[in-house]
Amino acid sequence: MRIAAAALAVVGAALVIAALATAGGGGKEQPAGRVQSAGTTGEAPPGPAVWAEQGCGSCHTLRAANAQGMLAPDLDLALEGRGKAFIRTSIVAPSAEVAPNYGDMMPDDFARRIAPDDLDALVDYLAENAGV
Repeated sequence: MRIAAAALAVVGAALVIAALATAGGGGKEQPAGRVQSAGTTGEAPPGPAVWAEQGCGSCHTLRAANAQGMLAPDLDLALEGRGKAFIRTSIVAPSAEVAPNYGDMMPDDFARRIAPDDLDALVDYLAENAGV
């Protein structure tokens, strides 16, 4: 059983890396240190746009986003009853509290990759929609 769990963790990590490599869309690489921004073009509310831009649904399940990722915690369950401070910390410092049975697989550079306003929008979106 431990070998199967370890193999699953390795496969999951590889899938996370692959998902992150394509998360920006368009195949354009972002220069080191550049903050990506979903912006507010009026095309979509900023929270869901940031969710999509960062590829969150490739790993996480969230009903509101019609996402069924299976590599990371189901946010409808994991964030239920949690406040915005917990959600923000889970995004920018994911090693602070690691979800049981998932290991420490979430990238820790979202504070640098997501513009502050976009991070606020993502946190608000998750707080309003997790567990709904």
